[in-house]
Amino acid sequence: MRPVIDHVPFAASSLDALVERFETAGFDPEYGGEHPDSGTEMAAIVLPDGSYLELVAPTREDPGRWPSFFASADPVAGPTAWCVETGSVHSECQRVIDHDVEVHGPIRTCRERPDGGLVEWDRATLGASDDHLLPFLVSDRTPREYRVPDSDLYGAPVSGISMVVLATDDLDAAVERFSRLYRFPTPERDYDDDCGELACFPGQDVVLCEPTDGWMRDRVERFGACPASVLLTADIDQARHQHPLDGGREWFGRRVRFVEGLNGYLGVVSR
Repeated sequence: MRPVIDHVPFAASSLDALVERFETAGFDPEYGGEHPDSGTEMAAIVLPDGSYLELVAPTREDPGRWPSFFASADPVAGPTAWCVETGSVHSECQRVIDHDVEVHGPIRTCRERPDGGLVEWDRATLGASDDHLLPFLVSDRTPREYRVPDSDLYGAPVSGISMVVLATDDLDAAVERFSRLYRFPTPERDYDDDCGELACFPGQDVVLCEPTDGWMRDRVERFGACPASVLLTADIDQARHQHPLDGGREWFGRRVRFVEGLNGYLGVVSR
C-alpha cells in the first residue's frame, strides 16, 4: 500500500500553550476532546484535503503514548509520529509482519468529543517502542467524519499535508527500509544546510534526512529516528500574507518555507 498521511500529532506539555503557538502562526485549532485510554487531550487543524494536524497534550502525569516527547516539551516537542489510514489495520499489520516489522496492536481506542459523541477506531504502531520512523495505523469504527470534521479552510492558501520529514542518523538504511516495506522507487537526493542529506521518493509523502548538526541533529540524538517537520502544500505567495514564513529554500525543485515561531517543526511547500 502507498502510505497516505491521515494526520500528524504534535506534542506539548500544555495544550493551551500549543494552541496559542499555532494561533500566533495564523491557524485556528478546534478543541476535539480527550483520549481516556491514553490520558491525553487534543485540538485539530483540519485541512481542505481532509488531512490534519493533531495538537496533543497530557491530562495526567503518566500518559499512555509518547511519554518521552511530553517529558521533553518546554512547552512544545514538535511532531511525535505520523498516521496512515487503512481500510483494515489487521490486514496491514499482517502484511508488515510478513516483512519482519515489529507490530504493537491492533487495539481499539476512542475519543470523547466535546459534544458528548464517542469516536472509535482501531490503532496499531509499527516498529519497536523507541522507533518513531514508521507510521502508526488507524481504521475507523465510527464514520471518519466523527473523527475528522469538515475543514473550514476551503479557499485558504494551504490545502493539505504534503510531506512528513523524517530525521535519522542512517539515511541509506532508512531508504532501504521504506523501499523494502512499501516498494518505493529510487529516491531523488538533495541537500539542505539545516537538514543535511535529503531523500525524497517520487510520488510519495515521505522525505528522509540525515542531519549532521543543529536542532534537528539534537532531536535525533534525543529521540532517535523520528518525524522532525511537516510540510503543508501551499500557494506560498498567498500563504505569506496569512502565516509568518522565513526566507526559505528549495528542495527537489520546489520552494520550501518554514513557519516562524514553530521551531522548524512546520513549513509549507509549493504546489
